[in-house]
Amino acid sequence: ARVAPGSDRVLFTPWLSGERSPIDDRHARGGFHNLSLDTTQGHLTRAVLEGVALNLRWLLGPTEKFAGTRFDTIRLMGGGARIDLWCQILADVLNRRLERVAEPLLGGLRGCGIYFGLAAGLVDPEHVRDLIPLDGTFTPNPENTVIYDELFPQFTDLYTNNKSFFRTLNRPPRRQ
Repeated sequence: ARVAPGSDRVLFTPWLSGERSPIDDRHARGGFHNLSLDTTQGHLTRAVLEGVALNLRWLLGPTEKFAGTRFDTIRLMGGGARIDLWCQILADVLNRRLERVAEPLLGGLRGCGIYFGLAAGLVDPEHVRDLIPLDGTFTPNPENTVIYDELFPQFTDLYTNNKSFFRTLNRPPRRQ
């Protein structure tokens, strides 16, 4: 949190075991980019969070295209949702309003219960949204969004410009 948004232009590509979405490339690999002698552990930590968020932004476009709609509000659950900094980084990078589901670790369990209620005819589909309590809302900070808008094309270019490099380094070794 002490490092400014954009991590002084340090980028992390989170493809540690390849990538499946939005690109399908088992050879892609992660890394830190644009390090300097001034780069700190804080920069690296924030860059990891921002890199994952930038990858989610990359996926958001095809997801919205597939769904045929723009997701103006996105609900967030899971372990990371418990961290306000992570939620705000996501809101800023995605440039979307985020609503955090209350008790975010129980989101999957709550979803199973609602699904059972729907299947059993006990829950009206129109009331599902009202059955999910929220405990936080995160709106994009325009000053931060501008920074991430500048970094996003650089992030995707890192993949495009290194695709053949990844393929060469990560192909199976030749047998002698």
